[in-house]
Amino acid sequence: MKKVIKQTILFWSLGLLFLLVTSCANENADTTSPAPAATNEAETAVITPDTPVTNTPSPTATNTPVPTPAVPRISAADQPLTDDGVLEIASVVSPENGWLVLYAMQDGELGEVLGHTVVSTGLNQNLSLTIDPQLATPTLVALLHSDAGEPDEFEFPDGPDEPLLWESAQIATTFTLDFQLSEPEIEVVEQALSEEGVVQIESVLLPQDGWLAILTEQNGRPADLLGVVPLTAGLHQNVAITIPWRQGTPNLYAALYADNGEPLHFDYQAEDEPLLIEGEPVEVAFAVTYPPDIFVLDQPIVDGMFEVERVISDGPGWLVAYYDDDGEPGLIIGSAPLEDGLNERVMVEVLESAVTPILHVRLHEDTEPGDAFDFPRVDQPVFYDGRLPSTVTFSLTPGNYLIVDDQSLVNTGTASAILTVDLVVVDVPTWVAIEANEDGQRGEVLGFTAVAPGVNHNIAISIDPTLATETLYVTLYLNAGEPDEFDPDGADVPLQRNRSPISVPFFLLNEEEE
Repeated sequence: MKKVIKQTILFWSLGLLFLLVTSCANENADTTSPAPAATNEAETAVITPDTPVTNTPSPTATNTPVPTPAVPRISAADQPLTDDGVLEIASVVSPENGWLVLYAMQDGELGEVLGHTVVSTGLNQNLSLTIDPQLATPTLVALLHSDAGEPDEFEFPDGPDEPLLWESAQIATTFTLDFQLSEPEIEVVEQALSEEGVVQIESVLLPQDGWLAILTEQNGRPADLLGVVPLTAGLHQNVAITIPWRQGTPNLYAALYADNGEPLHFDYQAEDEPLLIEGEPVEVAFAVTYPPDIFVLDQPIVDGMFEVERVISDGPGWLVAYYDDDGEPGLIIGSAPLEDGLNERVMVEVLESAVTPILHVRLHEDTEPGDAFDFPRVDQPVFYDGRLPSTVTFSLTPGNYLIVDDQSLVNTGTASAILTVDLVVVDVPTWVAIEANEDGQRGEVLGFTAVAPGVNHNIAISIDPTLATETLYVTLYLNAGEPDEFDPDGADVPLQRNRSPISVPFFLLNEEEE
């Protein structure tokens, strides 16, 4: 009985085990996913009882975009220019750190640098620059420069901050100005000067502190400075300037200059530069008449003639020579015609048999222009300010003399250089020699030239510049030997005054000293 029970339990247990195995097999068959399809990249499938397995997409390779370099450029609009001199530049694209530089434009070419400001690499916007409005021209050029030297120090043209190039071209633009300035202005009229030499200027308008100058005229342009007066910014009326009128010309110029150098010290042809309007100097020409005037040097009569350096005549006239009668003008012994205004180096022929050691000269009218001198019928002496001016006298026995200025060597483009002796007056044929300095004494002769008796101006003498000393001498020698051969060790001895050679020292100047 026990054996039967044991077999029954065994069979029941085996049946139950079979059912469990069968159930598990069916469950596994329902939940297992099919194998994934093969791919180019290895993937790992993660299987969980509750979540279906999905494919992970492969990433696609992409190219990183490279930015296109910005093209350098300057954008500047046409704009007004006022007294403050402020100009606006809308934008600048620069390929590197550098400078934006404004230039004047003269005759289609770059002119003076007017202003500059720092720019950085890339875009720079709304830049302001301040310039001197008096130096501006109607068209300006904006140009990019490098900053290759000291940072934040503009070094051009005497430095490395050269213009920048982009594809072998400069980076630049132009723009025009509408001038809205309180422009400098001069009003002056034709006038007659008195012997006080006072020039009257009707009015002067200055946008800044500066100078009003009076200059002579030469070849239609201002030349030598005659007088100057300082003026503050603003309007000035009835401005008076005293000039050495005997040095004047028939036309004078009134010109305005800035006061850029030492205050109240006129740095002519240096820091105090002319004021400009649209690039042109502010200057006005006006006609002037002067008191009757004669300037004559003491000199010998040569070939029956003498020379008068300068004569100012109010209208056509005559320069008349009188012999000396016990200190007073005697009879007329010669005359020369004069043009209206300034006459220079007038030659007067005289009756040699009537010449006295002292001669007198005076101005006469030319009552009948074109005819010969006819006094006393007409051509009466010139009266000035209701009186007859005194005659001008000069000596015919002054001896020999010379005038020379300190100067720099004038390069001739060859191995020689030129020095100039301003004036030599002699009564015999003469050699004019330049000599070196040797321990404070006249030394080696460096150059020489011959002059004739009479008045000789601006004598040019060529020397070897390598032999020049800081101090040089001009010495007069008698031309007593062969006329074309200078023989200082023979017959050509120095001319003397008071038993001393006629010799004048002068200095060689460098450009800074001139």
